[in-house]
Amino acid sequence: MTQSRAYPPSSWLAAPWQRKFLRRRGEWGRRGKHSGADSLFRKISGRSPGGTKLSPSPGQTERCGEPHGQELLPDMGRPLLLPLLLLSVQTCIPGSWSLQCMLCQRTGKCQVEECAGGQDLCRTTILRIWEGGEELEVVERGCAHPEKRNRTLSYRTGMQIITLTETLCGTDLCNRPIPGRPSTFPRTRSRYLECVSCASSDLSCERGWSQSLQCRSPTEQCVEVVTHRSLEGSPRDEHHTRGCGKLPGCPGPTGFHNNHTFHFLQCCNTTKCNGGPVLELQNLSLNGLECYSCEGNSTHGCSSEETSLTPCRGPMNQCLEATGTNGLGDPSYTVRGCVTPSWCQSLHVAEAFSLTHLNVSCCTGNGCNLPVQDHQPRMGSAPRPGPAHLSLTATLLITARLWGGTLLWT
Repeated sequence: MTQSRAYPPSSWLAAPWQRKFLRRRGEWGRRGKHSGADSLFRKISGRSPGGTKLSPSPGQTERCGEPHGQELLPDMGRPLLLPLLLLSVQTCIPGSWSLQCMLCQRTGKCQVEECAGGQDLCRTTILRIWEGGEELEVVERGCAHPEKRNRTLSYRTGMQIITLTETLCGTDLCNRPIPGRPSTFPRTRSRYLECVSCASSDLSCERGWSQSLQCRSPTEQCVEVVTHRSLEGSPRDEHHTRGCGKLPGCPGPTGFHNNHTFHFLQCCNTTKCNGGPVLELQNLSLNGLECYSCEGNSTHGCSSEETSLTPCRGPMNQCLEATGTNGLGDPSYTVRGCVTPSWCQSLHVAEAFSLTHLNVSCCTGNGCNLPVQDHQPRMGSAPRPGPAHLSLTATLLITARLWGGTLLWT
C-alpha cells in the first residue's frame, strides 16, 4: 500500500483510543501493512485464566468450605466452629475478582491484563485505512470502563476511507482474537444511507471540500463530530469529522463546553443531512445561562482562582459538575461547564475526560455548579493544563476514546 499521508483526526469527540494510534502514525508507513494485525494474532497467548487451586494433604480429600481438622471440633467445643468455618471460607475466596482481558498493542505484543478497579469491560478497537484496493489494519485490545458502548465511525479524508470500530464484552478474555476469522475492510452490496464526509486531517471540512460516503450498516446514521481544545501551555486541538457512524449520544445533539473545551455530536438519518458549514461554538447563540468553568483538581486547574463563569450557548442549557479519578490516579479531578441534558449521565464525561468512579451532577440556575466551599471566583481566568489533559493526549480510536468518547480509549 502506498504510504498514507492523511490520518484520522487527533481527537474524536473525546475519543482517547484514536489518539493512541495517532501518536505513532508515522510508524504505519515504515512498518508496512502486514506488521499490525498479523503479528497481533500470531503473538496472542493461548493461556487461559485461572486462580490458585488449594491442594489437600497427601491421602486427604478436602472440599472448599470444610475446615481442617474438623474431626477435633467436638472436643474443642462448639463455639469454635463458626470462626473456623469463616476462616476456611476466606481461604477459598480468590485473591482477586478483577476482570481479565487481552492487552494487545499496535506492535503485536499481547498479554493477559488484570483490569483496574472501575474497568469492568474488555474492548477490541480496530482502525482500518482503505485506499485504492489496499488496506491497512491496526488492532488494540484491553480493559475499558463500564460506561463504554459499542460504536463505529467511517469517514473520507483525501483518497482514503477511515473506519474506526470498537466492540465491548464483559467476561474473562472475551476480547481474545478468534483464529481464522477474516480481517478485511467491510464491503457490502446493499445501499444504505448516503452521508456527507470530510475531516480536518486534510482540511476538507474547513474548506468545504466534502465527499459522499455510503454507510455500511442499516443502523448507522450521518454524523458530525466536533472537538475543540485550547488550554494555556498546550497546543490547540481543533477537529471536525463528518461521515457515517453509530455513536453513543445519537441522535443528539450532545455537547459540552467551557472556557477552553468544546465537544459536540449530532446525528441525522436522511440523505446527506450532515452537510453545510462546519459547526463552530461562537456561531451558536447564547441561551442566557452562565455556568462555572474549570478542569483539574482543587489546587491545579479548579482552584477558586482558576474557576470562572462562562456564558452557555446553543442546546447546552445545564451546568455540570463532575468529579472522578483520572488516568494518572488523581481521585478528585473535576470538570465544570455547560452541557446538554445527555451529558448529565456519566458516559460522555467518562470518555471525554478519561475519568472513572464518577460523580456527575447537573443544575439549571446561573452559577449553580460552584461548590459551597469555593468563594469569589475570578471572572475570566483560564485554567492551566492538568494531568487529565496529558492523559487524553496520550490515550485514542477511542477516542475511540469512538465518541466520547468515544470517542474511543480508557
